[in-house]
Amino acid sequence: MGIIKEMTNQETAIHLRAWVTQPHGLFAWPTDACGYDQHLKFVKHRNAHWQGDSDEELINFILTYAESLEQEEAL
Repeated sequence: MGIIKEMTNQETAIHLRAWVTQPHGLFAWPTDACGYDQHLKFVKHRNAHWQGDSDEELINFILTYAESLEQEEAL
């Protein structure tokens, strides 16, 4: 098995938008396929900012995070 390629912020944002459109298992993370650095970046963001409790709130949180990645890359 090969090493997971690190995605850019843009690639991760695209992946996250697609991820929220599909059902996933209980232990799936939206950034599982994005590479180690992107996954840790999301985990730190989630730990610092997540206060919701519903699936709808999580989807909105992920989409807002995806948008922030694109803004960060544009700087």
